[in-house]
Amino acid sequence: MNQEFLSFRVPSIETIKTYLDCCDLNNFIGNEKAKRRLKRAVFTAMKNTHHNCSNYSFAFFGPPSTGKTHLAKLFAKSVHLPFVVIEPQSTNKIHDIFEQVQNTLLDFEGKFIKKNEYVLHDFGENEYLFPPTIIFIDEVHNLKKSIVQGLLKATEPNDRVMTTEKKYVVKTDNVCWIIATTDRGGLFDAFDTRFQKIHLNLYSKKEISQIVKISNPDWDESVCDLVAHYNSQVPREALAFARDMRVEHEIDPREWSTVAFSIANDYDIDKFGMYKKRLEVLKILGRSPISSSQLPHIINVKEEELKKYILPPLMSKTPDRPESLVTISSKGYTITLSGLEELDKRGISNRGMKAIPDSLKGVFL
Repeated sequence: MNQEFLSFRVPSIETIKTYLDCCDLNNFIGNEKAKRRLKRAVFTAMKNTHHNCSNYSFAFFGPPSTGKTHLAKLFAKSVHLPFVVIEPQSTNKIHDIFEQVQNTLLDFEGKFIKKNEYVLHDFGENEYLFPPTIIFIDEVHNLKKSIVQGLLKATEPNDRVMTTEKKYVVKTDNVCWIIATTDRGGLFDAFDTRFQKIHLNLYSKKEISQIVKISNPDWDESVCDLVAHYNSQVPREALAFARDMRVEHEIDPREWSTVAFSIANDYDIDKFGMYKKRLEVLKILGRSPISSSQLPHIINVKEEELKKYILPPLMSKTPDRPESLVTISSKGYTITLSGLEELDKRGISNRGMKAIPDSLKGVFL
């Protein structure tokens, strides 16, 4: 049965321009270039009676905790379309994606859309059409290869067809695909080329302070800055730290700086704002490079924890720090000049430039 798309009223160009200044994307702190690119897609979608933005397909690249999922969700809210999240760990076959879209559409209710108004288009004989929808695949590099192969035609602009294991033929002409990954190298090349690349960076201390302020509007900026000092890159960590600060201050209303220092000590964060596990990595690399296979054992953590949570802030540049603290050389994980400076300001002994392989010394000097 053929069904018409639900239509939106198309506002004037000037109204859309005004909308861009107040749409949900503006609630995202930092990564201004990424937001500007997404706002162009919002502008295009708002000129369409169905808010279709399927001519855009984005790939979000960046370290963990740069807000990839949150940014994709805000984009979907800005264009008032359903937001379907595909998690690789719970996706075993292509038909799982079909069912996740179907379930999301059944539950979807938006600012201009009532529940059950936005439906999957069923043409009979197992032929379907997805309505305008945002489908987000998180940590896409973890998808099974068979699923990636099944998505090649679905994400190819000249095909846009997804065939499931149950022989369902699904047209994806109206889907805006967004994928996210911390490991672009793990992507299948033919899949990678289908998406417009958006690189997300870690946050500055000022941006972390702004995020903390949103959740704690009664706090002075100086208190939010204290949180950012001890948690300068990862919003989730900063917000958890702020919650504990608030509770501790209620229990014992001391100076905020004293409270922050006490919480930092409980979190194993030093006075300069670095987690001790990360500092332990710098201490080891301050003597010599270490292979990727050895480092987890030396600092006594699982390899997955090391790669997902401990190393990314050390290996990433930020607006406050133009050089990473750790890099990779032919000898393994290697400290940088900035990493050596972090050890020096803490008075921690190291081998200085002798800890850096000759092949990299020219980069830092």
